[in-house]
Amino acid sequence: MAMPASSRTARFLRLPIVLLAALLALGGGFAASAGAGSAQTQGGELVFWDSNNSGVQAEIVETLAQEFEEQNPGVTVEHRGLETTELQDALQRAVTSGEGPDIAQVNNGENSMGPMVRAGLLVPMNDYAAQYGWTELLSPGLLARNQYSDDGKTFGDGTLWGVSATAEIVGFYYNRQIFADNGIQVPTTFAELEDAMETLQENGVTPLVFGNLDQWPAIHLYGAIHGTMTTRDYLDGLIYRRGNQSWDTDEIKRAAAKLQEWDEKGFLQQGYEGLSSDDAWPLFAQGGGGMLLQGSWLAPDLADAMGDNVGFFLMPSAGTRPALQVGGVGIPYGITKNAENPDLAARFIDFLVSDRALQLMVERSALPARPVPQELIQPNTLAGDLYSAWNAANAADAVGHYMDWATPTFYDTLTAGLQELLAGQGSPDALAKALQDDYARFLAEQT
Repeated sequence: MAMPASSRTARFLRLPIVLLAALLALGGGFAASAGAGSAQTQGGELVFWDSNNSGVQAEIVETLAQEFEEQNPGVTVEHRGLETTELQDALQRAVTSGEGPDIAQVNNGENSMGPMVRAGLLVPMNDYAAQYGWTELLSPGLLARNQYSDDGKTFGDGTLWGVSATAEIVGFYYNRQIFADNGIQVPTTFAELEDAMETLQENGVTPLVFGNLDQWPAIHLYGAIHGTMTTRDYLDGLIYRRGNQSWDTDEIKRAAAKLQEWDEKGFLQQGYEGLSSDDAWPLFAQGGGGMLLQGSWLAPDLADAMGDNVGFFLMPSAGTRPALQVGGVGIPYGITKNAENPDLAARFIDFLVSDRALQLMVERSALPARPVPQELIQPNTLAGDLYSAWNAANAADAVGHYMDWATPTFYDTLTAGLQELLAGQGSPDALAKALQDDYARFLAEQT
């Protein structure tokens, strides 16, 4: 069962009257949306797994689950929130054994989706997408991240296997007061970003709060730097395996060298190798540094912790071309082969991307996958910064990828290589070679 609303912590942001009115107007048909198929519902149980294991995002999906139950008598919805790595490790084994959920977040690319499509563990969702209009919610470029060919060999094209309720984009949270105290404006170029970090360091402030005990934060930092040096065609070619692209290139090495340089200059949090991501963001929230490079998923918690003292900006460009930002759609919800009632599962997924879901996300500074209407964007707030950044990145076709989507083993290869690089035991050349070796092995297996 979904957690009762009475047991949740009420931490809603105080919204301006104009914004509340806009949300209420937007939500005029919410009840009808959730209950549109209620007359056909004969009851049933839905179990869904996702990575919303705590905080605001968990509260949002549990609220939606409870409301879906209330509007569909006889239906029960059970939510299990897991750590992302735990979900990724457990999901395929659970579904294969017949013990897995009806619905699950299935990580894009070769982390989970590709292997699960090849194993026949997911239900195709094209017909449901046509029924519910999901293809109208996202641009073709973002929908492609949830698509694979039916044989699971071609990523970015073919059948839709999941629908994303949220979007994700990685950028810089910044402490407004610390920036003001040190005479720093929000950087608009890569050079200005480095100047800001140098100013903070000279003034005894940690420029970039960073915890890499979990290892994945280094992927985001490296990917953000690389996004200032690459092109759309090159990055799409790598991730979607088009055009015989290679990881052993000058830009891959230059990004690695720049990461090493930032570390050597002391721009990164001291002792980051022993600091987890869950330790790093509260440290930043308490004034422990000027900036934090993290994903949009932290916005609700940082807004709760810091109020108006936190802002957000994207990695600025190093030249005339916009930087490609790390991110994309959130981990999509797919229907597993274990679902006893796939139609009911699809209807619940539709509620997870409904107008009601948009309302809850905007109330809590979460980032929905669908566009955020301009009338809901409040300037000089964290949510306003985030929504404006997301809309701008989409308009510029500047939403990149997560590098570890490339192959099933790429996450391990990339994290190991970055660990060695930051520890001074590896080199940019060695990292580029290791990435290309992993990529080439996987491509050879696909032929």
